[in-house]
Amino acid sequence: MSYVQKMLLTAGTVLALVLSPTSPVTAAESAPPPDDWVGTWSAAATGTVPNLPTGYADRTIRNVVHTSVGGSGVRVSLTNVLSSVAVRMDAVTVAVAEAPTTPGAVAGTMRSLTFGGASAVSIPAGGEVLSDPLPFAVPEDGNLLVSVYTAAPSGPVTYHQVANQTSYLSVAGNHAAEAAGAAFTSAITFWPYVSGVDVLGQAEGAVVAFGDSITDGNASTRNANHRWPDYLADRLIAEPGATRLGVLNAGISSNRLLSNTWNPNAISRLDRDVLTAPGVRSVIVMLGINDIGGQPQHHEPSEIIAALRQIAAQSKAKGLRITGGTLTPFGGSSNYTEELEGVRQAVNDFIRTSGVFDAVADFDAALRDPATPTRLRADFDSGDHLHPKDAGYQAMAAVVDLDKLTGHPAGRWASTWQTAMARTTPGADLGLPNQSIRNVVHTSVGGDAARVRLSNALGTAPVLMGRVTVAVASRSDGPDAVAGTMREVTFGGSPSVTIPIGGEVLSDPISLSVPADGDLLVTVYTPVESGAVTEHPRAYQTSFIATDGDHAADEQGTAFSKPTTAWYYVTGVDVQSNLLHGTVVTFGDSITDGDRSTVGLNQRWPDILADRLAAEPGPTKLGVVNSGLSGNRILDSSTGTGIGGPNAYARSSRDMLTTTGARTVIVLEGVNDILNLANPDPETLKLALKQLAAQAHAQGLKVVVGTITPIKGWRSYTEARDGVRQEVNAFIRTSTDFDAVVDFDAVVRDPADPQQINPAYDSGDHLHPSDAGYRVMAEAIDLRTLR
Repeated sequence: MSYVQKMLLTAGTVLALVLSPTSPVTAAESAPPPDDWVGTWSAAATGTVPNLPTGYADRTIRNVVHTSVGGSGVRVSLTNVLSSVAVRMDAVTVAVAEAPTTPGAVAGTMRSLTFGGASAVSIPAGGEVLSDPLPFAVPEDGNLLVSVYTAAPSGPVTYHQVANQTSYLSVAGNHAAEAAGAAFTSAITFWPYVSGVDVLGQAEGAVVAFGDSITDGNASTRNANHRWPDYLADRLIAEPGATRLGVLNAGISSNRLLSNTWNPNAISRLDRDVLTAPGVRSVIVMLGINDIGGQPQHHEPSEIIAALRQIAAQSKAKGLRITGGTLTPFGGSSNYTEELEGVRQAVNDFIRTSGVFDAVADFDAALRDPATPTRLRADFDSGDHLHPKDAGYQAMAAVVDLDKLTGHPAGRWASTWQTAMARTTPGADLGLPNQSIRNVVHTSVGGDAARVRLSNALGTAPVLMGRVTVAVASRSDGPDAVAGTMREVTFGGSPSVTIPIGGEVLSDPISLSVPADGDLLVTVYTPVESGAVTEHPRAYQTSFIATDGDHAADEQGTAFSKPTTAWYYVTGVDVQSNLLHGTVVTFGDSITDGDRSTVGLNQRWPDILADRLAAEPGPTKLGVVNSGLSGNRILDSSTGTGIGGPNAYARSSRDMLTTTGARTVIVLEGVNDILNLANPDPETLKLALKQLAAQAHAQGLKVVVGTITPIKGWRSYTEARDGVRQEVNAFIRTSTDFDAVVDFDAVVRDPADPQQINPAYDSGDHLHPSDAGYRVMAEAIDLRTLR
């Protein structure tokens, strides 16, 4: 039986692809390959619907969306990423639209969607959900209706503001499953909640158009699908044979590279809108005109160029091919000046000649007026001298080289160390100006080159890294480097880099012999005030701060006199080696983070797992990285200075799905929901674990889930809470939604009282294991399930 047939047997499980919970998983029996599912439509979240603080209570939203490729199955993504509270979707349906301008469905095509087998789903603040697969004939170059009913007040509604498409709101009540459109009496020009539609078909992948209002299709004819990505999809459809690629539109009107407006900047949304797009093979980026012409205006091209380099670097690190789109003329528009035109020309010269991109789409050349190259051609100008009209968008699509839209291998890169960012540092609202932070990090696998990832994910202002270095540590508990190993880190060739609010950056490769099971020093110098400091507070590793200037390149650690138990800014280290096959991501809470383990000895269970892999015969082929976050919950986020960080849904893209070389994820989450929620619901937690698995499977990852360890004796323990834990564990052990299970509960519990941790493995707080407890957890993992 084919994989396609297997997927369509059920709505939401991959029964034929997973083994019994304790069986090894072979490559042929791994998680669903992402090539089978590709995106056919998408919309990036831009903000929340104005003047609607409690959402669409007892209303049904019918979104009209236009497909690029078709297929025999469908699944839908819903978003709550920009809201501050959870939203419950009480009914969700999909149907083929009668026409792009009406809310009626083609007779016989209305289908209800489920999420982990349930007809309703709650989406935590900051999160997204993916529906179960559904057998469904999705038309190519057609229109679908995605209807969502929200019964109760829900808080702010995440939406895509400029749809250039009419969608609809109903009168009161649940009208999601009604084929007739009579109840949908109000027209809207935006897309609430729905963020993507995937199809199961013959397409080999998808291309993402990543841009601003010109990609969003401003001034194109409403309901006609005449944005340039739509015309690109038409070109691909017109090629002989099956359509090769879906086309996904990740344009946002007014979007900028370097700063937020009423929508998140491009660097901060790259993970969500591009790197984790289903089946993505290629990206076309066209961004920067709003940085030039908007407020504040950027009069120097260097920061715009650096941001475009960063998008290219992170895309290539994911194995994507990237096409750079030149910025189109804006002469005659309200923001035009000759000085800013010079900035545009400099950026375009970089795009055309730098070699950073795999291909160039010269949108500028396609649209400019030969007589006045600073202006759009009159027959392509919508009238505002910035946005093309339909004919201009068609001309833009015509210059994209279709043969340059397939991906290429990312190379033998894998993550050797990683941490999840939890909060901003208390008492450091202005950053750490004129200070150097020397982060000590422990590798799992080695290589002959490295690159570093830095984070401003939770920052309140852009942060300037004046200098960054990496070196091999002479010992795990000190700031001194091994002589001769200090390396300057660059970003697009520059020794400094500015990270936008909410964003992360990836360095250029650095030639360095990185030891396996060793320690590195990643040092960042922040010369000026930069806003709140993004940190991982519980490192269980001592790092160091020099408070008196730039000491990033010092081999001797004398200046680093201030110890710290947090990691600041650094969030990942990748290594390159021909021996590597990928990385295992451990995704969890304090028990994965290693709470109560011995500081500096790397005795967390993911560390012991890495040691086990290293002890196998032959070279170590799998890295192990730790995305544990003390206090983390699945269902809600920590607030203020709490250490728990964003909830598991909200952080999954950044901390799990985009990890370099990720092959397998081990999930251990839920204990903080059980111990802290007033009335923890086992069914909600079960569905949440199914959803995390579904999203990981959609990225081609294997999913191993760990049972929740005992809680008796912890300060908020009750028998009722432990009953929830036991019910969730019974589900984990028997579910077919995961590729394997590791029974952490069974190996650390006390045989005499299974509700509590075995005293031999208890750190003393009756919740977190000791070093010995973490060791038996790591030893319970069947290494065959990780390959």
